[in-house]
Amino acid sequence: MHRIKAIIENTFKEGLRQRILLLLIVFTLLLIVMSVFLEPFALGESPKIMRDLGLAAASLFGVLTTIIVGSALIHKDIEKRTLYTVLAKPVRRSEIVLGKFLGLGALVCLLVLAMLLIHQLVIFLYEGSFDFHLLIAFPFTILEVGVMLGILLLFSSFSSTTLTSIMGVIFFVIGHALPDLKLFAETTKAPALKHIAYAFYYVLPNLDNFNFRMDLAYKAPLPTDQLIFSICYGIMYTVFLLYVTTLIFERREFK
Repeated sequence: MHRIKAIIENTFKEGLRQRILLLLIVFTLLLIVMSVFLEPFALGESPKIMRDLGLAAASLFGVLTTIIVGSALIHKDIEKRTLYTVLAKPVRRSEIVLGKFLGLGALVCLLVLAMLLIHQLVIFLYEGSFDFHLLIAFPFTILEVGVMLGILLLFSSFSSTTLTSIMGVIFFVIGHALPDLKLFAETTKAPALKHIAYAFYYVLPNLDNFNFRMDLAYKAPLPTDQLIFSICYGIMYTVFLLYVTTLIFERREFK
């Protein structure tokens, strides 16, 4: 356990040293604060837009941080040859994968929570009260980040940093477009296309399962069964990705 803890701490500190994080933080804060100045164009919907834009900014910040930092988690250690030093010690490769996942995951959790709390402060300054109901989005944003991080670790275990980043962006875009793919599968009359579309829909990670921003912004009721399904789906998919990553990483030879 102490070996995993050491990897977690090292990954967390390395992530904090990334200068790109500062740019992402500034960009996210601008998005959150900018929502306040949309009132003249919001036609009375500025509170809802402020909430939706703030939640979207925090979610996007978490995903971008995960892609930028996570795409180089393993490959960077291979390039710097620090991985060889770690493997020379009594450390399992599964512990490396789990440690890096938990280390970067903890960093992203902390940063996303900070963004959401700043969002609450903006709402308080604008409306005179907090809206803590919006914090329900936090665990689902983290579940989305967990799935994305699992994908990045999977590709990082056998490919370059550039390819891993590209695949991360592709899976993020596709993951939020899967509901449209399902609609296409339901409406198309070509049997082959229908089966292919359904296959991609059920196999690829559906990141839209974690998107409750509109419901929270418009204070719509959240179905309990959908919340439970999203939690189980996120945990199971992440565990599956980490398992496959470990299998690939354990069979990889380093020269």
